[in-house]
Amino acid sequence: MRKLCFICVLLLSNIGLLATNDSDLNNLVQVLEEHELYQQQKQQRIHYLQQAPMSQYDRLLALTEEYQSYSYDTATMYVEKLIDEALLTKDNNKIAQAKIKQAFLYLSSGLFKESSDIFQSIDIAHSNQDIQAEYYIHYARLLYDMADYAHGKISYEYINQGNKLSEEALKRISPQDTIRYWSTAALYAMKMGENNLAIQRFNRVLETSHITEHQKAIAYSSLAFIYQNMGDTALANRNIILAAIADIKSCTKETVAMSVVAQHAFEQGNIPEAAHFIQVALNDANFYNARHRQVKITKVMPIIEQQQLLIEQQQNRRITRLNICLYVLIVGVLLAFVLLYNRHRAVVRAEQKVQSANMQLTEANKIKEECIATFLCNENSVYSIFEKYQRYVKRKAQDKRWEELFSIPLYADVRGLKNNFYKRFDTMFLHIYPHFVEQFNLLLKPDQQICLKANELLNAELRIFALIRLGINDNAQIAKLLDYSINTIYTYKTRINNATDLSPEELIQAVMQIK
Repeated sequence: MRKLCFICVLLLSNIGLLATNDSDLNNLVQVLEEHELYQQQKQQRIHYLQQAPMSQYDRLLALTEEYQSYSYDTATMYVEKLIDEALLTKDNNKIAQAKIKQAFLYLSSGLFKESSDIFQSIDIAHSNQDIQAEYYIHYARLLYDMADYAHGKISYEYINQGNKLSEEALKRISPQDTIRYWSTAALYAMKMGENNLAIQRFNRVLETSHITEHQKAIAYSSLAFIYQNMGDTALANRNIILAAIADIKSCTKETVAMSVVAQHAFEQGNIPEAAHFIQVALNDANFYNARHRQVKITKVMPIIEQQQLLIEQQQNRRITRLNICLYVLIVGVLLAFVLLYNRHRAVVRAEQKVQSANMQLTEANKIKEECIATFLCNENSVYSIFEKYQRYVKRKAQDKRWEELFSIPLYADVRGLKNNFYKRFDTMFLHIYPHFVEQFNLLLKPDQQICLKANELLNAELRIFALIRLGINDNAQIAKLLDYSINTIYTYKTRINNATDLSPEELIQAVMQIK
């Protein structure tokens, strides 16, 4: 199907191919596009014949005729069954008819010797005129085809013998049998060299209302042969295209039309089209197993393929030159792209460094601002408490209420102040590093992770490492800020070091990466 579609494209792109008119060319294109549809119709006809109510002999005869120009192997199977069925009937007409079908089948496949042996073995003396006419028509066809493959005197002898058989056939064909009569008469006139008469008779065949597509193909192909001999190339080309159209519609595989179309295309210099047409013709010949067609096509095919090879070599040389130019252009573009890309990367890296520095500065400023604000608020709160407590002490001393001096007010309780400091510190730190607790726990062993109480934001261990994250690494300073002893700081840090697989240095580095 792909090959047929490709041929359609070639025909559309070369409207002058085969020197024919647009309508014929468009019809050929359309038929090629509908190739699968005709194949389906063929199978439907075969299926109908296999199921239709009729005698076994008539069914085998109809299937043989359906396959005889379509598939040689299948037709051979049916014609052998047809002969067996005819022998069972002991009907001379049916026996002769079945053998004629077998001889014609061998003829279509190029088995001329086998076909001739069968024709000579058939006894038509006791057959009716219709069977006798069929016998002479097909026997004449055999001799005409043999003449095509012979030379000189032998070829003329075959034609003369075929003409005599055609004369015998015409004597026995009923005038009401229009298509068969005029087809035989036209072929006879063509072989006698009476071209004008042959054209007239083939046209009468084509004018018949009940003509089949296969019969059209034979008539058009014969007309193309006549016009070619007369030197009328345009009409020859037109008729061979019409023959090819009819062959496709009738699903005829034993055909010469497509190979002739290929030869005409080759003669007109359309080598790629000719190569594809000849390939289609060879595929049909191989499908049918027509040996004589295969031989004829294989003689033409190497010549076309050689010209096609020369064209391809010229095209390859042009393509090679174009490729070299293209490669040079691509290399230039790639070099420019690499330069631009490297420059772009340098600019991006510089921008990233600037952004990173800005982010670090912003983060540092934010931390400083948070710390300063917290520090100021804490310091101001402490001063206020001391000032209030100082007034309290003075008032008690002035009133000489010495015993009440031993009672410290809640607002001046050191433990409460410390807890308030822890809470403010925890809140300030987690505001800056909201995921500190979760990320710190990831540094610890699963069974050693820190679980905070319900009201806790940070505990003692977390506060120590929170200060480390803020850049305070001195244990004495940490102890002073948290109001712990140095030993307590060491104890908490040792507990955390034992809860992780990291070394103390790696732990500190990991804590500093928490964001």
